[in-house]
Amino acid sequence: MSWIVQDLWSSLEARQDEYAGLLDNDKIRAFEVISRIAFDVGQRYGITLQLNFPPGRYSPRLSGLGHRDLSMLVQRGREKFESVSEAEVKKVFERLGPLRFEPSKRGQEGFKAQLSEGRIDCLPGGVHLWCDITPDILHILDWLFIPAYGLKPD
Repeated sequence: MSWIVQDLWSSLEARQDEYAGLLDNDKIRAFEVISRIAFDVGQRYGITLQLNFPPGRYSPRLSGLGHRDLSMLVQRGREKFESVSEAEVKKVFERLGPLRFEPSKRGQEGFKAQLSEGRIDCLPGGVHLWCDITPDILHILDWLFIPAYGLKPD
């Protein structure tokens, strides 16, 4: 997964001139350009990659784009983890020292790992990062993307 995030970060930096001027004057258009860049990166890996801009949370900064509030969907609608159990996934996430785990939905595997600063929604079909993406998180997500989602770096 780190290879996808690093590709996103590189692509956002390389195409910064397409959206940088819009962030102050026309955020909607800036978000459209940024979303298209994320979509293009996700397409290279066969996933849906989406930057989220929660209203009222903060104003996006050029240097921080893609470093939090990121969704990576491998297979929408999948209800169970394949080739690993939910317990195995939780055990790996325990390395982050979450404050608690909450179930995601009734009848579907997955959980919300509440961290001291944010949370990670880990579902059988993808992951939503509502926190800063640290090297520790990238390491855990690399594990998740290989056995649980079946994606491997090129």
